[in-house]
Amino acid sequence: MSNKISKDDNRSLQSLELFRNWLAKHSFLKYTGNDNIDDLLMFFLRVKKFSMQKAYDSFEFTIRFIKSHPDWYLNPGPADYDYTHKPNSPLTFLKNVDSKGRRVAIYRMKNVDNFDHVEFFRRMFMTPLLFYFDIDAQINGVVLVVDFSEASMGKMRKVPVQLVYDAFQFSKYDVMRLQQINVIGMPSFFMPIYELAKKLTSSKIIQRFNFINDKKELSKHMDVSGLPIEYGGKADELLDFAAFESGIEILNKIHKFNVNLSKIHEHENVGSFRKLEID
Repeated sequence: MSNKISKDDNRSLQSLELFRNWLAKHSFLKYTGNDNIDDLLMFFLRVKKFSMQKAYDSFEFTIRFIKSHPDWYLNPGPADYDYTHKPNSPLTFLKNVDSKGRRVAIYRMKNVDNFDHVEFFRRMFMTPLLFYFDIDAQINGVVLVVDFSEASMGKMRKVPVQLVYDAFQFSKYDVMRLQQINVIGMPSFFMPIYELAKKLTSSKIIQRFNFINDKKELSKHMDVSGLPIEYGGKADELLDFAAFESGIEILNKIHKFNVNLSKIHEHENVGSFRKLEID
């Protein structure tokens, strides 16, 4: 992944300068590293289409969320990548973009083992973030396929409400450029969780949901050519580790931020974060 900025791209250069100045004066976020963080700032600028206030809000939310959940985000590495490359992995990132240049990820809910183990939360929040840092995901966005077909009712009933809240907070702040969510065979007992989720995120994101009954209907909503055969595609190539390594470099820069908890009280933002224990 390349995040180099063209000297001719005046909008990028001007936006980066504004972002650096805003961060230098920030009341509770301070960067403690010595390395260049332009690639990190550019991620938020691209995802927010260079809307500065939206980029600031998303940046604050992401730093605070990651720092408040250290077990989910510390020491990313090959083991997190390997999880997505096992046969029938619950979470799979495809190598090829679709016809619109968007990255595609598949969640197979039937293969999820444990909804409350720390490794599950790492896979739900940290591993996808490495995927979202990919340049194609930043520019063209992400398409999710959430496959509930053959999901165990017993397992799905154990989904924590906090997990739903956290996931849709990410959607609300558009930490990724989420273009489409195609849900296959969502069971009726999961509907109350979805109704709760609708209250926690923006109507813009909700409008990007497509609910379908069968995998065969997926082609009506997206380009399936790059998907595995079971979803009507012709390929089963998965994103290689190089993209994850670039994401790991960016995530490790986030870990070098300090969050001053005492000053958060002075900042007008979502009240729930004022209760978080942040180092």
